[in-house]
Amino acid sequence: MTALAQLCDTLAAWLNPAEAQNPHWSAAAWQTFQFASRVHGVAPLLHIPLAAASWLDESTRSWLDEQYQLNSQRLTRMQTELQEILALFNRRHIPLLPLKGSILAPLYYPDPGLRPMADLDVLIHPADFAASARLLAELGYRQETVHWKHTEFCKPDNRQVVSTSGEHPDNPRKLELHLRCRETFGGPTVELTGLMWANAAPGTLLGQPALLPRPEALWLHLLVHATYHIWQGKGRLIHLYDLALLVPHLDDPWPWLEAVDGRFTYPALALLKKYFPAAVEDSLLAAQHRRVSASFRRWVDSLDLVNTSHLNPQPPGPYLFRAIKFSEGRPREVAQALRFALLPSLDEIALDHPHLAQSRAPWLAYFLLPLDWVKRLNVQR
Repeated sequence: MTALAQLCDTLAAWLNPAEAQNPHWSAAAWQTFQFASRVHGVAPLLHIPLAAASWLDESTRSWLDEQYQLNSQRLTRMQTELQEILALFNRRHIPLLPLKGSILAPLYYPDPGLRPMADLDVLIHPADFAASARLLAELGYRQETVHWKHTEFCKPDNRQVVSTSGEHPDNPRKLELHLRCRETFGGPTVELTGLMWANAAPGTLLGQPALLPRPEALWLHLLVHATYHIWQGKGRLIHLYDLALLVPHLDDPWPWLEAVDGRFTYPALALLKKYFPAAVEDSLLAAQHRRVSASFRRWVDSLDLVNTSHLNPQPPGPYLFRAIKFSEGRPREVAQALRFALLPSLDEIALDHPHLAQSRAPWLAYFLLPLDWVKRLNVQR
């Protein structure tokens, strides 16, 4: 195990319910700690378990407190914005379902300031998109980019990154408007939209009436979402912590896992068991283990907090190779992966090239990007 992997394991250990132990790191390792904890989205969260550690040096303690304070200010602004959105959509009778951090931070975290958020995620019905865009315009939002995952909205005075040293409250606070709740792995795709709407019930969020997903439905979506980021090499420890935080709120999770192909949940579930052992029963993981192939299990067994994240010194291979590997030779999924690589649709182009997709001749411009073709078609490991 590399020193970086050991450091990341320590971050995870500090998020488990046990007294934080002194790792006796060098000054250089503590600098790496700051970088790694920000990459994994846990810097504000680590403020809690390390606050009482007598062995922690004052500079690191101050840095963690700063990370928490910045994120608290940011979350206060974002929750005020979500509160305004909920109130307006309620008045106009447009159903809206908060997703991911939009519901996790206010409902499941003891303090919203512990949970970093890049943007607000909400799900609407496709038929309500035009009306929703008009309502967001009333609140000062402007449409930024459109692609298969969501449509991004942002306020004109909140487009620029002002600081890269933490979760600054003035950094862009985008709204991602989802018409569907789904993830695609370059061909293999899981669709959860119907399940999410079917398992939403009226409740209260930030003092406003709101549709809230059942904890089991939210957990399943987060499992799939975490697996997607793991596959992309953009996994974060905060995703696993979210899942662990939800576990006490679940009834029987097994029927929910059965609702989707095991490939879409097993990687995140296995890492959850690895870093938060109490969150996953052995029998549950064993049952999921049997739902995936031996080669898939070997790949999952190789995963850790370095090679699934932006910390990886050797990022995962190009898209097409990873997509075909994930499909495990299923003809329909392989065909989907090849189609995306050779002839992507306009909203798929927008995922990597939002401005190009909105140009006058997007397909022509796209096919003039030879480097992008190399990135998609290259099969080097």
